Amino acid sequence: MKKYWFVFSLYWQEGLQQRASFFIDRFRSCVTLISFYYLWSALLKNRPSFAGYDYSQMITYVLGMDILRSLVFASRTYEIAGDINHGRLSAYLLKPVNFFVYTFFRDLSEKSINLVSAMMEVIGLTFLFHLKVHWPHDPFTWIWFLAAVGGAIWLNFLLNFMVGCWGFWTAESGGPRFLMELFVEFSAGAFFPLDILSKRLQAALQLLPSPYLVFFPLQIFLEKTTRAQLIDGLLIQLFWMAALSGIVYGVWTRGLSMYGAQGS
Repeated sequence: MKKYWFVFSLYWQEGLQQRASFFIDRFRSCVTLISFYYLWSALLKNRPSFAGYDYSQMITYVLGMDILRSLVFASRTYEIAGDINHGRLSAYLLKPVNFFVYTFFRDLSEKSINLVSAMMEVIGLTFLFHLKVHWPHDPFTWIWFLAAVGGAIWLNFLLNFMVGCWGFWTAESGGPRFLMELFVEFSAGAFFPLDILSKRLQAALQLLPSPYLVFFPLQIFLEKTTRAQLIDGLLIQLFWMAALSGIVYGVWTRGLSMYGAQGS
């Protein structure tokens, strides 16, 4: 494992060295966070609640949404297609490393940088606007919340790794990847709580793995799930983790059988 932690450290340093890109990304994140804060503050200004959320719960959702977006969706798996198309994958295959684990630790470096930055932004906004945050009353809620976040990180990594493997079949994977990421973020509740949608649309989205990336963990944190819903949600999340792991393994194996190392 030492070599993979070295990869983590190496990409952490690389991420901090790209200062212009880093500050632009954080500026965009701050603008998004403040925009959502003003939007929901305006909607709840003259009413006690909206779609079952009072002011503190909705503000907590917005703050948590910002943190989870920075943690769960941060990824460098877009590099996989380039590694395949330009033949750089051959170098990884010839080294004593597991490319899947290598990519995961490369992702962790990006996630950790974004997580620290997002937490600083959220803390700054909380103190600046004197926001009242809704904290869990049951200490065990933290355990279930962190378990759901861990599952969300793994689920999104599997989805992104699978999309990166499209590089085995096409050099134009950027467009489909962008559309997938946009749809996943929308259906994950990364812009608004999914339970403000119609019951029929909510039921359709529940058939996908994406609600378990942001919406489900935040529902746990806000203690808006019953014990039965919590258990069902965690089991469904585990199902998607197992199913996507199998699909990713099949796609990766099939792609390697066709890999020709062009450009190496």
